[in-house]
Amino acid sequence: MKKMIRNTLAAALLLLVASPLRGDPYPRQTGFRVVNYSFTVLLSDASNELVVTDTVNLAFTAAGVTGMDLDLCQLRTAAEVANPSNPCLVPAVRTRRGEPAAPPVSSVGRGMVVTSVTSAGQALRYTQANDRLHVVFPAASRVGDRLSFAVSYHGVPATGILIADNKYGDRSFVSNPWPDKARNWLAVVDHPYMKAPKTIAVTAPAKYQVISNGTRIESTDLANGLRRTVWKESVPIATWQYSLAAAPYAVDYYGTFHGIPMSGWTYPQEQAVSSKAFGEFTQPILEFYIDHIGPYSYEKLAQVEANGIGGGMELASDIFYGYPATGPDRQLLAHEMAHQWFGNSATEASWDDVWLSEGFATYFALLYQEHQDGRDAFIDGVKKSAASARRYAEANPTSPLVHNNLSDVSKVIANNAQIYQGGAQVLHMLRGVLGTENFWSGIRLYYSRYRDSNASSLDFQHAMEDACAAAAAADCPAYGKDLSWFFPQWLHRGGVMKVNGSWHYDAASKQLEVTLDQTPNQGELYTMPFQIGIEMPPAAAPAGSGARTAPPMPTPPHLLWVRAAHNTLSIPLASAPVGVTLDPESWVTMVEASFVAR
Repeated sequence: MKKMIRNTLAAALLLLVASPLRGDPYPRQTGFRVVNYSFTVLLSDASNELVVTDTVNLAFTAAGVTGMDLDLCQLRTAAEVANPSNPCLVPAVRTRRGEPAAPPVSSVGRGMVVTSVTSAGQALRYTQANDRLHVVFPAASRVGDRLSFAVSYHGVPATGILIADNKYGDRSFVSNPWPDKARNWLAVVDHPYMKAPKTIAVTAPAKYQVISNGTRIESTDLANGLRRTVWKESVPIATWQYSLAAAPYAVDYYGTFHGIPMSGWTYPQEQAVSSKAFGEFTQPILEFYIDHIGPYSYEKLAQVEANGIGGGMELASDIFYGYPATGPDRQLLAHEMAHQWFGNSATEASWDDVWLSEGFATYFALLYQEHQDGRDAFIDGVKKSAASARRYAEANPTSPLVHNNLSDVSKVIANNAQIYQGGAQVLHMLRGVLGTENFWSGIRLYYSRYRDSNASSLDFQHAMEDACAAAAAADCPAYGKDLSWFFPQWLHRGGVMKVNGSWHYDAASKQLEVTLDQTPNQGELYTMPFQIGIEMPPAAAPAGSGARTAPPMPTPPHLLWVRAAHNTLSIPLASAPVGVTLDPESWVTMVEASFVAR
């Protein structure tokens, strides 16, 4: 939308809620960063036990650090009460609505036992309690020091990696660490704030094809029917993106795009259908995102069928899918591939801001649909998404899109429709406010600033403001340079905007009078610009020309800023319009609106 004015009346109130939140309460550790992890993992068909050595490489940024904590689920020796918020317990079995609840599955015997922690051949002191491993360093740190230590452990994970037969009866190993379940089989700082590169060396029966993040740097056949496969991810990624899949895959390669190898890893029984779809969809989607957002961060892009995955799981450089044998859905691929930019590369610094991942992927899949199928298909998708978001917001009017210091990570997307669909609508409405060119400029700036790093909602707001301010003066009005009027109302409060409107043409004054009122039952007032679409009668055909009557003529939309309880706009018109439409291009979607002639 062009030529909007900045809301100054509500600025003071909104600046209060725009101030940055503290973030979720996961205990951040300071004074060091993880330079990289290096894992060796032994998989076996004889049991579900994993044998792991985890080498942690640190760089110190402060003096006096004497130890660190790693998340690692410990062995359960006694039964515990079911607790969905505990990522170290076997999850409850889901049943369909109307079916009796499944009996609880015990976590006894699940978890990891640490056998040693060493550094340069020296045993280090450690304690394992409350699903955390505390390692005591050989000496207090100095700024610029480096330290490497290795943790050896073994056990059967409760969750975070599924070891089971797939639907064809083939045994497979599939990681699913989101959001905080990597700790079930990897000793890591299991939170997005501490991103790090990783290498994983997997020894498994040679019948398995093994895939993980990054580039395969080794594949060596060993004695006793085993094979060692090593994958190296050189880009820092969050632990919830650490991937591993081992199964008797059929692997197809689709060439490269901008030097990025593309491949499909499918069940042999579905290779013809699944690999064809992966090969057809992957490159066009990748090309669209690179052209519109920026460079792809990772060394490869692999599409992987994965046991136990519902829909898709956007692990960095290899995306896991579970879907019917009819083959992958293009829009699902577009959603999961969008995560490679938003969520994987530009990662939310806190689980409070998970919409920066899921809302973005939802909207960018719609943007790909717009690119591929046209505006009508895009608007149809936007409207369906918005309807879902509004239903949730109306049923849960106190639920904000951004969590407020989320303490239970298991509930990070409990407000699923709000995070995915509501987040997509925030981006769509922002595009309407800024205009498409400024929107894309802001997206590219945001990605370039936070590529392979972490960001908050406020970081995103500032990037959009800065991109608009950097545009030509005529292309960025004041309201786009300071979006503190926009983001708080859509991110930090619940519910939807509610307006009642009407229009009337006064023939005497030749004015179209438009009124939009915000209803009292919505709570606080919103500030949003609405387009007013006008259709004028067609020009009369010359007498005797035999020309058909032309359809009504649309005029460029006018803007009515709604910020008060009662809002009006007068538009001079030489004659009465045929019709007047509120928001004809569907830019303001999180609104209940009525608009009638009076």
